[in-house]
Amino acid sequence: MTLYRKYRPQKLSEIIGQERIVEALTKQLEKGKTHHAYLFTGPKGTGKTSTARILAKALNCTSSAKSVEPCNKCKNCLAITSGTYLDLIEIDAASNRGIDDIRQLREGIKLAPAGGKYKVYIIDEAHMLTPEAFNALLKTLEEPPEHAVFILATTEPHKLPGTIISRSQRFDFERPSVDKIQKKLKNVVKGENWNLDDDALAEIAKVSDGAFRDAEVLLEKVGSVNPKAKKEEILELIGKKKVSQVLEILKMVEAKDTKEAIIWLDDFISGGGNIRVLNEAILETLRKFLLIKTGVGEKLIRDVTPEEFEELNNIASMITQDRLTKLINLFSRSIQELAMATIPQLPLELALVEACDFEVKSENDSDKAIETELDQKETPDTKIEKENKASGNGKTKSKEDLSEEKILKKIKSAWPNILKEVRSKNKSLEMFMKAAIPESFEDETLNLKFYYQFHKDRVEDNKNREMIEGIIEREVASPVKIKGIMGGKPPEKAKPKELVQESQENEDPSQIFGGFD
Repeated sequence: MTLYRKYRPQKLSEIIGQERIVEALTKQLEKGKTHHAYLFTGPKGTGKTSTARILAKALNCTSSAKSVEPCNKCKNCLAITSGTYLDLIEIDAASNRGIDDIRQLREGIKLAPAGGKYKVYIIDEAHMLTPEAFNALLKTLEEPPEHAVFILATTEPHKLPGTIISRSQRFDFERPSVDKIQKKLKNVVKGENWNLDDDALAEIAKVSDGAFRDAEVLLEKVGSVNPKAKKEEILELIGKKKVSQVLEILKMVEAKDTKEAIIWLDDFISGGGNIRVLNEAILETLRKFLLIKTGVGEKLIRDVTPEEFEELNNIASMITQDRLTKLINLFSRSIQELAMATIPQLPLELALVEACDFEVKSENDSDKAIETELDQKETPDTKIEKENKASGNGKTKSKEDLSEEKILKKIKSAWPNILKEVRSKNKSLEMFMKAAIPESFEDETLNLKFYYQFHKDRVEDNKNREMIEGIIEREVASPVKIKGIMGGKPPEKAKPKELVQESQENEDPSQIFGGFD
């Protein structure tokens, strides 16, 4: 049995970090004035479902003791603990979200409890229910049987209809402090006869981001390797970098040292580091910069040494507010894309590359550079383009009427130059383009095949798309619009010879993971 299940609280008094909620529920039970519908909201791992089960026990406990706490010894309490109690129905709305599931619930609720006083329905991830399911549930909440109690648990209460919220008694579960999580971990360590000191447990509590469950999962990972692990070993086991180590990669970002940043990340992954933990650590450090810049750093930053705070302060003073905002948005996006990524480290790699290249050349400078390069390698097509521009004809015209097949062939042949010109304007955009394949050309539209949605989205951004279309038009001397299409699962070998850019820039960091490999 996993630790978070083994040490799940079984009484109201065992719930840590939600004292206000425990007090309110206790008073209701003492007075016999419980509500027919509860709404438990709050971050994941804060005890919503555990509290719901304890409330179900308290409502159905058959002990004759005066205490409102469940006895955990009677038949009903034991059945709820083991998950075999017929009158406790738990529904995962993420997978049972339709109207048919709620209709089935409504039919079952008419029946009297089999062995206790109440039928308790716990609907987890309640915000996932469909609108039709909510409507069906609302009818039950409006006129519930006296023997029915509903407990809706959700991390996103704003997605619930107001009609559901207004008919429920709401309790907001708070994210527990590091101290409270550490207290819970001490109880677990004591129960397992492990020998982890306070510093070690504090590190696990910090990484858990306010979730008891996550903390217990991390503790189990550590205990399975070394139940006597010290702080330094724990940092390695859970993949957490020290503040100084996270600052190391952020310094590379500020120095625009893309190559070293990517190599640093590869070493981190090769050493067993966790991508999500690192991305979160980078965001947490950027947040510290923000707190320092707003003048509340000394008050709100508590988990660093004086030396670390001084270094944070020095770096924060060198980063502009605009730059810091961009970095926070960039690494926030990478952690969102992580859940969808086929290659786990790719979103963070892309974030690092783009972070190292925020201050790109202006479009005017890039246009001049491109024009200069085109002058140096002037072809019959580019001469015609210049003549057209000089005569004010507007759109670029081809010297002859080419078939769509010939234009596509021309685009493929010119692809290395197109990528090079895109790179001169935006290095990170070139990486997205290198992951695309010119698939077909029809009605002056070039269909580019992508294997990742976020590559397609970035290329199709209006500003990026117009810039790319202009480059392609200049290169092939023919009007071109681009359209992204998804290509399904990336092939193991998707590197058409005619599209490979034989780059002489061996130290280009984007080559580490770009292209068609």
